[in-house]
Amino acid sequence: MKKILTVLIVLIINFNSVSAKTQEASVQKVDLSFEQAYELMLENNNSLKAYNELINKQKYEKRAALGEFSPKVVMNATYLHFSENWTLNSSGNVMNIPFSATTLIQDRNLFTMGGTAVWNVFTGGKLLSNHAAARAKLEAADHKYREIKDNLTVELVKRYYGLRLARDVVEVRKQVSDGMDKHLRDAKLLEREGMISKSERLHAEVAASDAKRDYKAALRDANIAQEGLKALIKSENANLKDIYVEPKSMLFIYKKSDVDLDQMKENAIANNPQLMQLRAKKKALNAKYHAQMANYSPTVSLVAYDIFATDNLSQAVPHAAFGVTANWLLFDGLSRYNNVRAADSERKMADYEIADAQFNIESLVIKQYEDLMKYKEKYDSSDKNVENAKEALRTADLAFREGLGTSLQVTDAQMMLSKVNIDRLKAIYDYDVTLVDLLKTNGDAKEILHFIVSSSTETLEDK
Repeated sequence: MKKILTVLIVLIINFNSVSAKTQEASVQKVDLSFEQAYELMLENNNSLKAYNELINKQKYEKRAALGEFSPKVVMNATYLHFSENWTLNSSGNVMNIPFSATTLIQDRNLFTMGGTAVWNVFTGGKLLSNHAAARAKLEAADHKYREIKDNLTVELVKRYYGLRLARDVVEVRKQVSDGMDKHLRDAKLLEREGMISKSERLHAEVAASDAKRDYKAALRDANIAQEGLKALIKSENANLKDIYVEPKSMLFIYKKSDVDLDQMKENAIANNPQLMQLRAKKKALNAKYHAQMANYSPTVSLVAYDIFATDNLSQAVPHAAFGVTANWLLFDGLSRYNNVRAADSERKMADYEIADAQFNIESLVIKQYEDLMKYKEKYDSSDKNVENAKEALRTADLAFREGLGTSLQVTDAQMMLSKVNIDRLKAIYDYDVTLVDLLKTNGDAKEILHFIVSSSTETLEDK
């Protein structure tokens, strides 16, 4: 991934440094395959970078939840100044001689430094539930990252092959424009020879002008598609302003075998990122429910302290201690009860969301599969249409040059050929976009790379 990005950046930087000295407003064409565009998108996309940080956040929160199982050790220092010294007064008599004495117990100025350890050894499962919830949130973040990546892959297919389609349409429009120019030259020659009327020549001029206009419009559409693709793969480290991306990969169609609908549905139910997020959400809600239930249990803790540095602390005070504490809330105004019921309702909501999502995903897989087959059938049937349109154009052009046909027949035949060619290209583009949509629903849009390698491609030279 980084190698592709480095090569592109070096190419751009080198080109920019040269062009700044030797040429202005020049454009460098860079051939880019879909696989390379995919790697650049993954490397540069800020949405993916942001969600990767979300994954890191959830990882740290999961580790923090795991840390709650450990004892808490605190070091503390204390200075106290009492209003007076602590003393013990005693009196009596010895051998009938009365006496009184004052004994210092604690100096009024006291400084201690020590440590305290508290270890919650039983919480009714609350710590386990909190860790399970953190683990589920991390799982949901991973699936969200997959969803974002799949959405970007779909968008890349639309933009990359949208540019490929636009470039192919430009070529079709150029062929039409060249054909209309040739037809106009023939019309002018036939008019001079008196074989056709002026109106026929004027019709040819209008057709040639319209063809040039359509060709220029197609170029503008390609420029728009170009900018859309560059926006998706751009890098902060490289200026793509003077770079023209030439899509090296052609439109494709998968012909090796039919896409297995039943397998697609099974994979979608098992692997769809949105559905997997809902399942991870259900796990987190289950953990929340059990954490609320744990509030009914006592919390049992081991405690210990040790005073390891003192100044003026009485020797009568123990310097270390160890013990066990238990806290058990007996009544809270039904707060725990209502929190448990609320958590249980959230779990049930998640169940309904999962069931509904499964129905919708199965329906979506069927729809996308039927659309895919529709575009494939449209593409397959276009062979005969292209062949017929070519023959119609050949015979119309021949009849016109022989003085037996009209300019309208030639232009209509030329427009029909361009239409069936563009319809064929549009059908295969729609097939490609629908296929990656189906793969996204199926759980992994990256599989489009495998389908591209295993597919046949469409080039204008084939027709």
